[in-house]
Parts: sequence; structure tokens; C-alpha cells
Amino acid sequence: MRQTLRDERHFWNGIALLVFIAMCAAAIWLVLRYGTFDPAAIGAFDLVVIGLATFRLIHLLTYDKIFDMVRAAFMDRKGTRLKTAERGWRRLVSEFLACIWCTGMWAALIAVTIYFLGTWGRLTALLIAVAGLGSLLQLVSKALAAQADPD
Repeated sequence: MRQTLRDERHFWNGIALLVFIAMCAAAIWLVLRYGTFDPAAIGAFDLVVIGLATFRLIHLLTYDKIFDMVRAAFMDRKGTRLKTAERGWRRLVSEFLACIWCTGMWAALIAVTIYFLGTWGRLTALLIAVAGLGSLLQLVSKALAAQADPD
């Protein structure tokens, strides 16, 4: 039984890898077709914007209440808490939505693709990045407040 579950997870992880590769190919096609990409022109500002946009997308997918209904569609309920689905593609998606490292790869692909889709893509990525900076500042202020008041 345990071996079967492990084999099933390997199968779904392989499917996820193939989907990610296909999304990478689609991203390259989109940027080449509709966007602008000059690797030599990528500067620190670009990296900060893309990084903050990725941070915000990760937070949206893994933590934000607005995305709870999507997470709930793939996860099992145990009382009032969500837990990883037991098997199949729902388990893969629920593990993905619970893992900031896994989500980060997909979010980075989305943020980079959006950023290099021209002016409107840069504007969209910049808006997401500003929201990410706001989230980051909120997290820092909460941490500082908790440190100042250890009650």
C-alpha cells in the first residue's frame, strides 16, 4: 500500500514537472511573440520588481484569505482546518499550495513572464510588486511589534 502511494506521488510529480516545462515553453513563446526581453538590460530595479511581485504571488497563493476558496477546493477539511488531500492530483495541488518553495517556482515564472510582456506587463508586475512591498512592510512591522511587546 505504501509503495503504491509513493508511486502515485512520483507519477503526479512527474506530471507537474511536465506541466511546468510546458508553461516555461509557453512563457518563452509569449515573451518572444508579444514582449521584449533583453537579458543585458536587466538591472537591479528589474530584479527587485520581479522579486517583490513573486513574493506577493507566493503570499497570495499560500496564505491570503481571498485565495482560501481555491485552496479549499483542492484540500480536505478536518473540522475547521484544511489538510493535504490524501491522493491523486488533488494531493499534488494541495501540497503545491501549502509549500512556499514549490509555489515560488511557479510564481516566479508567472512574474517574469508578465514583466517581460511589454509596457502593460511591466505595469502589472510593478503593481503586484508594490503590493508585495506593502505586505513585506506589514510583516516586518508585526514582527517588530511582537518583539517590543512579548505578552
